[in-house]
Amino acid sequence: MRNITKDITLTIDGSPQGFRLTKPDAFSGVEILRLLLRLQDRWEAVRRDGSNVLDLITSLSRDELRSVMTSCLNHTEVLLPAGPHPVMTGSEWGYPELKHDTISCMKLVLEEITWALEGFFGDGGPDSLPADATTSRPSARTSTSSSSSR
Repeated sequence: MRNITKDITLTIDGSPQGFRLTKPDAFSGVEILRLLLRLQDRWEAVRRDGSNVLDLITSLSRDELRSVMTSCLNHTEVLLPAGPHPVMTGSEWGYPELKHDTISCMKLVLEEITWALEGFFGDGGPDSLPADATTSRPSARTSTSSSSSR
């Protein structure tokens, strides 16, 4: 069974706080990936010129940035003693304590993106083709073949 949640801890105001990341559904994941791939040229320039990563963020329109952040934070829960609670629900803050905590929100967004797209790229990281881009899943073919031969 595929693991779709991951628990992490951030230090907020000097205290550890647990969060649970949930992998986005396929459509949301592809939206995030599409935006990141569109920014690939800018990312390469940042790495080559030694520019600041903030230059990359400024490449996003306000709507693109809000879309990526909202999507990621909608897939994140804060782990409270009473149980997990959504950080955001739609465009509304479910955990308002983070509303004005830019650093913690950015850390959560970066963790979510990194984990959500984990394994998509080959060993070469974002500069390489997706790991399974040119191969099909043999198990799917095998099961189809065996059922048609009966």
